Amino acid sequence: MKILVLMPLDEKNVYIASAIYHSLDSYAKDRCFTMPFFMQYLITTKIAPNWTYAVFDSILAAERLYETAERAKDDMIVFGNMPKKYKFDIVFNIQDLDEDLPYEDKFMDKIRELIKGEKTLEEKVMDMYTNADSTMALHNKIATADFLSAYLKTDPHLEEIEAKYRESIDGNN
Repeated sequence: MKILVLMPLDEKNVYIASAIYHSLDSYAKDRCFTMPFFMQYLITTKIAPNWTYAVFDSILAAERLYETAERAKDDMIVFGNMPKKYKFDIVFNIQDLDEDLPYEDKFMDKIRELIKGEKTLEEKVMDMYTNADSTMALHNKIATADFLSAYLKTDPHLEEIEAKYRESIDGNN
């Protein structure tokens, strides 16, 4: 199961992501990548000089983690946003801990304005998920964490069950 929780990639959302992350169960925590956390880490350690650089670094990191989870057929939750070429089983959004709001990322809108004409950078941020892709808006850190922890475990991994079935058939002939 791959879950994307749309969340603006700005400093405010480090705190929202932190509140939710700390309430996730251990299975979900182990499979969770919070882009705002990673951006804060990049800024704090001076790996990225500012939030704009940190956005691009976090997108690249999310892409590599997604690809790794895909190869391993593992579950994943991403808080943030990614290019639409990375497919998720479900997309939710969280904008605020106190109320359901539609997803919008004004910082990302500003970045898109700044990089116009830079093909390599445009590829990363021009075709990302939007509010229209979100199935449901979430709020409340504990309710959101409990919901995501439970939802992550709903995938029956049909491809694995089918593979075992095929092995069983091949072994019995």
